[in-house]
Amino acid sequence: MAFKKFFTSRRGFVTKHDKPYLRFTKHHIILNDEAKEQIGETFNYVVLYFDDETNSIGLWFWKERVLDSYFIGGEKQRLKNYLIINGMRYFEKFGIREKLEEIGRFSFPLVRDEKQKNFYIAALKK
Repeated sequence: MAFKKFFTSRRGFVTKHDKPYLRFTKHHIILNDEAKEQIGETFNYVVLYFDDETNSIGLWFWKERVLDSYFIGGEKQRLKNYLIINGMRYFEKFGIREKLEEIGRFSFPLVRDEKQKNFYIAALKK
């Protein structure tokens, strides 16, 4: 007799992936532990971008505060196995919620840009 494991997709802050991923909640962008590890602990701020042509999210991480950057989280936040970025205004500005509803997905692979060392991209595709 062979047992088969019951598995269902997890619904929570952290969806387990073996590669860097980001997930959208109602008001936040959540980076999984693999993304957090790849980005590193030294970055405290992020600037958010959106490309209408490719329907892609851009995240540029900074050690120091720069113009239009968001704080990633305090010491308590950094002890968790994920990072949370407040994206409510960002979602409203670019209609991200509507795009996600149309696509029907809320989690996407996060890829480091070859040209910019601290820039990461997630293409919003089915």
